[in-house]
Amino acid sequence: MSQQTEAPVISLEAAEAIGQYLRVKLNSSGKAALAGAGEPAIGISQVAAAQGAQVSVRLLNGPGTFKMVANAAIAALAVVYGVASGKIDDTTGAGNPGHGIGLALEAATAQGDVIEVLPLPSSQGIRIIAGQHTTVAASDTVVTGLAQVFGVVASLDSDPVDDPEWVSASIGDQAGTPAAGSVLIKTWKNTAGNDPTPAAATTFTKKVNWMAWGY
Repeated sequence: MSQQTEAPVISLEAAEAIGQYLRVKLNSSGKAALAGAGEPAIGISQVAAAQGAQVSVRLLNGPGTFKMVANAAIAALAVVYGVASGKIDDTTGAGNPGHGIGLALEAATAQGDVIEVLPLPSSQGIRIIAGQHTTVAASDTVVTGLAQVFGVVASLDSDPVDDPEWVSASIGDQAGTPAAGSVLIKTWKNTAGNDPTPAAATTFTKKVNWMAWGY
């Protein structure tokens, strides 16, 4: 017979040693384990527990804010992400995938600091942003308003001609070029005559419709 939990805190057996205020997931045996980078967590450990002991886990679908452990310095009001060993950070990248899980309500000055975090509702996960850009150069940076872009598509709204005939869009390096939350809109023309090889456009003020998704 199944069961249900109405309390915001549940007790689970720890599959490994778990510190206090760390992100916790369920492993394949239904035991509590530390959530890794980008892994969804069910809650936050309220006490430290040794392997095999019972650990109290406050469920993330409950109300209120949560204490969490910083992996490094975190700016106040920054979006935080789940990183290795159940901790959080305010940067994302190859070693820290996934969506923003919360908003830091206070700053962390160093690794190991415990800070208050407001969880982001599911509606703050993947978002879709669209717009229309008027080209200025063969490659234009467009700020989407997203914190990080996962994907982008673009199409010419202006009728295609030899210059430009095509448009493409790319995410680029979200940590640097372009800036996080930006995309590159590129327009292209025929190289010359019967040579269809794409070359960078030289005629601008063309309208391009774009759509990006991320968080």
